Amino acid sequence: MLYALMMKGANSHLISVTFNNIQSVDAKLFLLTSCFSLFSPRNEDLSKLVEWKSLRKKVQKLNKKRNKIVHEPITLEIRNGKEIKSITPSIFNALPLVIGQTTNKSTVISEDYTPSNAILLDAHRIDIVDLIQLERMFKEQATELSQFKKKVSKFIAAALQSANKLSD
Repeated sequence: MLYALMMKGANSHLISVTFNNIQSVDAKLFLLTSCFSLFSPRNEDLSKLVEWKSLRKKVQKLNKKRNKIVHEPITLEIRNGKEIKSITPSIFNALPLVIGQTTNKSTVISEDYTPSNAILLDAHRIDIVDLIQLERMFKEQATELSQFKKKVSKFIAAALQSANKLSD
């Protein structure tokens, strides 16, 4: 939606193909930042660019959580006679075990993984409560991005109009 706004006047199919063929969320965010920064340098109001960069960081953090949901296996475990369903990294996935890695619970791993501190893997576990909370966070982020688009639409339209006058 932001990309289409910034590319106003271009062929809508080309806009769609260009943006939607980029698989990486990071690459899409980089593209948006690059496009958005073209509108800001000549404008006295850089607060919109600063606000975009803040939004981009939030999206990047949520994307890491999204990747956990999409790429990690769903496990079924029996603990104290209760079934526990969750998304948990495989014991063969070394990334959650690396010192400095942040867990789903926002804990930074500070010690080497050994079988005796398997709690490090537990700290990466996403259960149903976490999924509901993440769903809320994704919806809030979508709303925030939509509000940002509305806020910058006049700013971008004015920049595009100014650019068109210069090219004539």
